[in-house]
Amino acid sequence: MTSISIPATRAARQAKIIEVIDGANVTSQGELRKMLAKEGIKVTQATLSRDLEELRAFKEHNSAGQRVYRIPGVNELAESESGVHAQLKRWAREVLVSAQSAHNQIVLRTPPGAAQLLASAVDRAVLDGVLGCIAGDDTVLVIADSEQHAVELKNELLELAHGSQTK
Repeated sequence: MTSISIPATRAARQAKIIEVIDGANVTSQGELRKMLAKEGIKVTQATLSRDLEELRAFKEHNSAGQRVYRIPGVNELAESESGVHAQLKRWAREVLVSAQSAHNQIVLRTPPGAAQLLASAVDRAVLDGVLGCIAGDDTVLVIADSEQHAVELKNELLELAHGSQTK
C-alpha cells in the first residue's frame, strides 16, 4: 500500500477540494470533511467554509435531484469580464514565489502542491505570446513564442504577485 503525502498548504487543500467535488456528489460540508479526511486532509468546518467561498462553490440539483456542491469552471469564471484575470492575479499573489526567464521560457516557482493552480490560471487567462505551460509539484514551465514575450510575461506575473515590476 502506497501513501501519498499532501502538502499542508491552502493551495493544496483547495486543489483537493476541487478534485473531490468534481469527482463525487458531495451534499454537505460534513460529507466533504469526511472525504478530505480519507485523503489525509484534516480541516475545520470554518476553514472549509472559507475555502468553499473562495472557490465560489455553489449547490445545484444533480440528475438524481440531490443538491450537490459544484465549483465554477472556465465558462462560469469567464462570464465576468475579468474573471480569469482576477483568478490569475489571485493565484500569482498567493503562490508565486519566484519567476525567471531564459530565452522563450519562464520558470515559475510555487510552494509544494501549488504549481497546478498557477498553471491552470495561466492557461485560462489566454495570455498573448503563451504557447502553453507544464506544471510539476512546485514548478511551472511556461513556453512563450518569443524571448520578448517571455520577459514581458515574467514581469507581468511578478507585478501581479508583488505589486511592482521586476526586470
